[in-house]
Amino acid sequence: MKRTLAIIQDALRTCTRPSIAFSGGSDSLVLLDVLYRKAEVKPDMIFCDTGMEFPETVAFVREVAQAYGARLHIVRPDNKLPGFWQKSGWPFLGKMPARAWTRKHKDMNFGFRLDVSTCCEKLKIRPTRDYIKAQGFDLTFTGMRGSTDDALRSYRQFKDGYLYKEKPSAVWQCHPLLGWTDLMVRRYTRAHDLPRHPMKDKGLITTGCAFCGGGCQFTNSGYRILRTLDPKAWWKFFVTWRAGEILLSIKHDRPLWQIREALDRLGGLEAVAKARPWIFDFSRTTPLRGYTK
Repeated sequence: MKRTLAIIQDALRTCTRPSIAFSGGSDSLVLLDVLYRKAEVKPDMIFCDTGMEFPETVAFVREVAQAYGARLHIVRPDNKLPGFWQKSGWPFLGKMPARAWTRKHKDMNFGFRLDVSTCCEKLKIRPTRDYIKAQGFDLTFTGMRGSTDDALRSYRQFKDGYLYKEKPSAVWQCHPLLGWTDLMVRRYTRAHDLPRHPMKDKGLITTGCAFCGGGCQFTNSGYRILRTLDPKAWWKFFVTWRAGEILLSIKHDRPLWQIREALDRLGGLEAVAKARPWIFDFSRTTPLRGYTK
């Protein structure tokens, strides 16, 4: 905790108008509480509603802001889906695995692209940072935990450190929770009885975008959870927007035209989704054992 508070104070010596990028997840909740309770800093909360959030998430974020007496800003990017994904790349497999898949299939015409990084950048990160800059904030606190999050954020931790100025927006970014482990987050959450996202008790693992396939190759895939918790959203993504065809193409390593031919022989995507909805739960025929950070 001493290191976390020292990072916060270091950032405040550089900047005068802070904000916190708040997702409603466990890490951002801990950071918000540390700032308000321990550091006695009360930055505005910035929440990006991508239009792909669970409805309960938006309501939960509002409740948290009210409980802490924080001023809440909700950013809503112009996301024209699924056209955006058709042009820029579909959000399957996670950032680094999607890049690896693309390299492996670069000389094959599968009929679609994968690019989770662009999805995050264009629909969440960039709109939020542009808003923060436009509102005159000069500092953003985030709940990034670096190497304890994943390999990609480990690289960012090594490259940028806990405090750096983001070039396009010229707004300082600060990560006070660098080095925090899952256990530390859980202990702090219990010790201070922090509010809990209502969907966590129903099986939700992460509170991010409902359509993100970052962990769809694992046994605790978010798509299986989405199918149970929000069947209408699940149907829109996999059937109406035809993302089910893309997932099956990845799963069976076959180009899109072959998947469509197979689906037609079975009565079409809609018929298959009604009869065997579970085949869209994972992007692997044998999913890897449980995804963890």
